[in-house]
Amino acid sequence: MIGKYFIKKMLTISFVSVFFIVTISPIIAMNNQYLETNEYNNSSYYQNYELPPPQDIDMPLEETIMRRMSVREFTEEPVSDEDLSTILWSAFGMRDDGELTVPKYENAQASVIYVLKEDAVYTYDPNEHALVFYKEGDYRDIVGWQHKAPIQLGLCWNTDIADHNIGSAELGAVGQNIYFSANAIGLGTVITAQTPNPAIEPVGLPENHQGMGVMPLGHPIHDYNFANKPMLISLLPRIKISDVSLTTVLKTRDQVTTWETDKITRADLSHLIWSSYGYSYYLDQSGSANVVKRHHTVPSAHGYYPFIIYSVTKTGISKYNYGLINVDLRGLPILSYLLPIAFGDKRIDIAQASEDFVSEAPLSIIIVLDIENTIKWDDLSAENQRWIWYYEAGASAHNVLLQATSRGLAGNIVHIQDKNSICELLKLDNEKFDPMFIVPVG
Repeated sequence: MIGKYFIKKMLTISFVSVFFIVTISPIIAMNNQYLETNEYNNSSYYQNYELPPPQDIDMPLEETIMRRMSVREFTEEPVSDEDLSTILWSAFGMRDDGELTVPKYENAQASVIYVLKEDAVYTYDPNEHALVFYKEGDYRDIVGWQHKAPIQLGLCWNTDIADHNIGSAELGAVGQNIYFSANAIGLGTVITAQTPNPAIEPVGLPENHQGMGVMPLGHPIHDYNFANKPMLISLLPRIKISDVSLTTVLKTRDQVTTWETDKITRADLSHLIWSSYGYSYYLDQSGSANVVKRHHTVPSAHGYYPFIIYSVTKTGISKYNYGLINVDLRGLPILSYLLPIAFGDKRIDIAQASEDFVSEAPLSIIIVLDIENTIKWDDLSAENQRWIWYYEAGASAHNVLLQATSRGLAGNIVHIQDKNSICELLKLDNEKFDPMFIVPVG
């Protein structure tokens, strides 16, 4: 009896074992494979990685501004990690003093940079100077369909920190830093955006990240080639190249609310207001498709350049005319000058419409949108599209702070509280003009 019971038990165990091997094991194996695949995609293969240290860019600030141009054609040559590191640190990197390389707009710093590479999408962490894995897949040609490049940078902002306009303004500073550093190390870029849907949207963003634009990054098909041809006629002191590098100004730019004197030299005024919106002294001879040969210090959507720049000192208010025409197709000399529109010290009036400390600034630059100039072949005048122009205004304001740093000065970026009062002071129709920022400096 015991022998028969033992044999029957062994047969039962054998049957169960075979059943388990034939039916259950494949299911477990499939589940394990699924888990391994997820692990491979999300943690094992796609690791966050620290970038190499950024390179110092020794090119003088003014030269990087002069060389700023939009590049839309790229070779297939990869962008090295060393170059990408330099670009990202310049764009939105953490400095040794704990500040970022872009200024604060309304005391907010909300930028998020998505880095689209061949293998995956990453975000840039300025605190660790590292790329953080976000999503597997090659989204470069989907997101960067306008201009294919080895790297696509998606510019976004955190909506928990900044609103649409302020977020775009800060990204204007980020974009300028990318332009300047890219051309200084032989790479190229251009700011692109699509409406009504954000350019970076196909990646799939968190709810609190809003896409603004995409900047392709790569080696230009046409090498940079400039001829230094200063404007022959100018009623302002000529722009001079300093010995202060781009890296130095990015590391030392400061935002202040007090100044030692209420005086500003004419040379300083000329450099500061030129950096905000003027024409380059360099003629583009690269052979690219650009028809404009003398580029502005900032890019503009559709090449509209709809802003008017004003200077305010204790002697009065003047309008900056950076050229007799606002498009230069042949690189001809362009007359630049300041046109007085009001005499006397109006700084207290400006301060009452913005911040008290503006009344003490030796110079304030006011950046005003001419709304009618945003309606040409494509209408970009709607209020819900104003973020496009805040990007440009933010880029202009950032340029002023960088140029101030190179000349031993410092300033701030002030949001305007009472736009109607500013329009009245500048003798503008408040339904046709939108003052965006005041940049007090000295």
